[in-house]
Amino acid sequence: MTERSKPQNFRAYGILMRDQRVLIAAEHVGDIFCWKFPGGRVEDGETAEDAIVREFQEEATLEVRIERLLHSPGTLLSPWTGGNYTPIYYQVSGAGEVKVPPHEPLELTFKEPYQALESELMAEPEKFALNQLLENNH
Repeated sequence: MTERSKPQNFRAYGILMRDQRVLIAAEHVGDIFCWKFPGGRVEDGETAEDAIVREFQEEATLEVRIERLLHSPGTLLSPWTGGNYTPIYYQVSGAGEVKVPPHEPLELTFKEPYQALESELMAEPEKFALNQLLENNH
């Protein structure tokens, strides 16, 4: 993807389910404490898929595999920062222990999906992507 074709503030996130629970990253985005899925900025020269694999390694010391695209809502106004961002969400799979390195300022926990869907800490695009995954798994 060239810089010209790369979306504004392109962010890629992975949704990892285990035993009907979803991996949630609890962290501060700017001054706001929120829940989101592991992931982050798509760096120059990376694809969204590459970014998710890298971010899971950095944030959770976990190797993941991209399973499928769940949601690509386009450029949005972030409820947390007030700026524009372009998120994309994928279902991922991966085995092994989820372990946050000491330098990462976040907490990763597996939660029941309803906890995420009912929480005001999670933004609507994340909830939509999670619903897509849940609807397609039934």
